[in-house]
Amino acid sequence: MSRGFIWVCQNNSTTDYVRCSIELARSIKRHNRHNSICVLVDEHSMFSSEHVDVVRLLRRDHSQEHEQKFANEHQVFSLSPYVHTIKLESDMLWTANTDWWWEHLCQRDMVFSVNCLNYRDQEIVDGTYRKLFTRNHLPNIYNGLTYFRKSKMAQKFFMLCDAIASNWQQVKEKMLVNCHDKFPTTDVVYALAHRIMEPTQQNLIDYKWFKFVHGKSAINGSPTEDCNNYLYPVRLRDRLYLGGRRMSSVWHYHDKNIPEVLDARTF
Repeated sequence: MSRGFIWVCQNNSTTDYVRCSIELARSIKRHNRHNSICVLVDEHSMFSSEHVDVVRLLRRDHSQEHEQKFANEHQVFSLSPYVHTIKLESDMLWTANTDWWWEHLCQRDMVFSVNCLNYRDQEIVDGTYRKLFTRNHLPNIYNGLTYFRKSKMAQKFFMLCDAIASNWQQVKEKMLVNCHDKFPTTDVVYALAHRIMEPTQQNLIDYKWFKFVHGKSAINGSPTEDCNNYLYPVRLRDRLYLGGRRMSSVWHYHDKNIPEVLDARTF
């Protein structure tokens, strides 16, 4: 079975997503040794790493003038070298073996992470950061953990995402209520595309194990925005601890300096 992980890596003026990508790839290979990894890059973010199997250049950079470079996420479908693909974001870390996921995911065309987790692995229906979703009755899905297979349904979904992102000004004015996002964000694009394809959301698959820990402060009950000092992430050999708890779920950290923080807190 041809299967692997994919994500888009584009540096901007504030964040070294190449460093994040290498750390994510290293963490995946540490726990899932036999899984392949493909990273999509622009010309300015090209890199090589022993932990990444395939580095592919984006066919066209739709976010070249954007500071937040989210407009190329739909290209994961056409550029994925795999029949079965799990799409991630570069600012994540793997914490456990998940090889068994594939046997369940491969039976579907697409599976999304519905809702997210806090550091205690408790499911969170986020209302603090997702008022736009509530206002527009969008499904609470996260692009950061998405499975798709090469299928007509997935192809249709990503073509729709391309159309939404390419016509963002008209979309946000005519299809969304009180949307003030200057540039398309992937979570909103994915959610709107899914809502268009399936208005009732009756067939939205919600696997309890296919979710990630989100690093934002309000989700984790942090009294300040400095969630890292509140939870004090630590790495002990191949294990990660957050808030004193050993992590077993994928971690989508918010502070992009986490790789450096963990290097300083490795035992």
